[in-house]
Amino acid sequence: MIWFLIALIACLVALALIAPVLRGVTGPVSDGRGAFAGQLAELRRDHELGFIDEEAARQAELDIRRRISQAGTDPEGEVEMAGAGAGTASKTLRHGLVAGAGACAMLAVALYMALGSPHLVGMTPARMPDVPDELREILAELDNLRADLAVRPDNPQGWAVLGQANVQLGRYGDAATAFENAISWEPGSAFLFASLGQARLFEAGGIMTPAAREAFARALDIDPADVRARFFMAEAQYQGGERAQALDAWRAILSDADADAAYRGMVEDRLAAAEADEASSPE
Repeated sequence: MIWFLIALIACLVALALIAPVLRGVTGPVSDGRGAFAGQLAELRRDHELGFIDEEAARQAELDIRRRISQAGTDPEGEVEMAGAGAGTASKTLRHGLVAGAGACAMLAVALYMALGSPHLVGMTPARMPDVPDELREILAELDNLRADLAVRPDNPQGWAVLGQANVQLGRYGDAATAFENAISWEPGSAFLFASLGQARLFEAGGIMTPAAREAFARALDIDPADVRARFFMAEAQYQGGERAQALDAWRAILSDADADAAYRGMVEDRLAAAEADEASSPE
């Protein structure tokens, strides 16, 4: 039922738009040449008031009457346009406009049925979830931090904080940009290079890209003992087909780690998954 009403409304709107054409034009219509009569009257008045002399008035009147003669009309008359050929749209044209308007309206409805979302008609829009107050405060603090860094960009610690926050929010591209800005002010930090590599890795969905691997390699050049860089470089080896070397690297990290190291569980889980994958792989 609702689609019938929509189609009906569309047709009514189309008819309203072409109604002036359907009515046509009738009755007296000025063609602009009646202005000559006004010019003659004004000329006579100026002559009577003495604004122009007899000779100038005669020449001007002859000129006006010459233009009247060229226009082919009586200066005191009116032109009335009537009939099918002068002011009324032809019957064929009117019928074509009606048919075209109706076809366009029906075509619009059909296109919406095919390409739109008619199943959503009448449905109550889903309510957007409220943003927790804690998250609002974090986002506000990040906005303030960005504003401060725009004024004072020579703050590697500020860029690092912004990068870590963007990682937590899943904005990995923004995080990588922030870490790159921090590195430009503090190029000797293994932490910043490892953070950059991690952001690039997460941005690629866990795929070790050349940019991510280069960042981890730079971190190890600065600090060969950096655990995060060692862990992800082993991941790069594993994804690159150097699986035995990757397993050895993860085992070496566990061997060097304290028993209560916070990262120990993560490394053990990754090593166990890799060993299980190796065991199930065909020789």
